[in-house]
Amino acid sequence: MHRKARIAARALLLSVAGLGMGSTLALAQSAPPNPFAGMVRFDGTVSSASGSTFVVHSAQGDMKLTLPAEVNIMVSHKGTVSDLGAGKFVGCTAVQRGDGPLHATECHIFPESMRGMGEGHNPMGPPNTTMTNGNVATIANGKVSSATGSGASATLKVTYKGGEQTIQVGPDTHITRIDAGTPSMLKPGVKVMGAARPAAGGAAQVAFLSLTP
Repeated sequence: MHRKARIAARALLLSVAGLGMGSTLALAQSAPPNPFAGMVRFDGTVSSASGSTFVVHSAQGDMKLTLPAEVNIMVSHKGTVSDLGAGKFVGCTAVQRGDGPLHATECHIFPESMRGMGEGHNPMGPPNTTMTNGNVATIANGKVSSATGSGASATLKVTYKGGEQTIQVGPDTHITRIDAGTPSMLKPGVKVMGAARPAAGGAAQVAFLSLTP
């Protein structure tokens, strides 16, 4: 899996959980218990699939997994500023730069089926870094310059239960559009990432799953 896609998928899974950027980032302040506690993570390529069971191959070896009756399967696509809009449910990892507004380093646009997941505004491990999951109440589009050149930008007002945040999205923000997936998409060669609950003597049961076509 491409490095940027891998980072985006990891951020996605944890933004759904309301935590943020994963095992490399620890929460700086008190937060809900880690929903991944006791789970095993997987990151690799589907080598075989049959019914609700599939095998993921990675550098660490093969892992046999099974899908429960109900599970959110997410499909990640590269997005752009133009994919953002009022009424969209998003999850943004952002950094506070001095006294200025929050600047998004990553922003995930979720499908309606995932609206409300991980909703809120939480501090992250790195200094001045937060994760905000909420509804885009308003959006103002523009154009700004960055270290990588000029490009489209947007200022979002993201609302959630109990508050709101103003977040700037620029040409250096990694934007990912998330669509709802189905078990039929799990075919040999598909890149996947997720977390599963171990099962004694059997296939681990998937708790979170993200696909990158």
